[in-house]
Amino acid sequence: KKEETQKILQDIKIKKKKIKKMKPEYEAYSTLFHSRAEVEGLYQTLSEYAAMNNLVIAKIEKKEIKEVTKAAALAQATGKKQKKKKKAKKAANAIAYYTIPVQFQIDGSFLGYIKFKRQLSLSQKMLNFDKESIKVVKGKDSTGAISVTGTLTIVGLADDF
Repeated sequence: KKEETQKILQDIKIKKKKIKKMKPEYEAYSTLFHSRAEVEGLYQTLSEYAAMNNLVIAKIEKKEIKEVTKAAALAQATGKKQKKKKKAKKAANAIAYYTIPVQFQIDGSFLGYIKFKRQLSLSQKMLNFDKESIKVVKGKDSTGAISVTGTLTIVGLADDF
């Protein structure tokens, strides 16, 4: 019995060490919102997902960061229109989150693009495809080729920006 107890205690210690080692990795992938550093890493992630699915990112361009106030976020959530205030200055604590629009153009096959979007949807980060236009490329050797242009939006918390 003593040997069995010792073995169980040893197993518990090993598991605790493994959990401690994996926790930072889990936290990096499990947060919903992007930090400023992760926005730059997004380009790398998009490139990797595109390459895995035989796609080419022809254009990717980050646009101006937009602030979303708490009042605007609440109005959007409840479906009501936001009241406009005369004050031009925004208090830092009135900002709920930031949206970062990114324009893109991706070329490749339709199936590859669908797989690419699926990979993005499986990531834990909040990412929205706001606008998307898929066009079939016409030509002699363009069997099933498409060109996708659009805008996706990344969401970041006010504390991280």
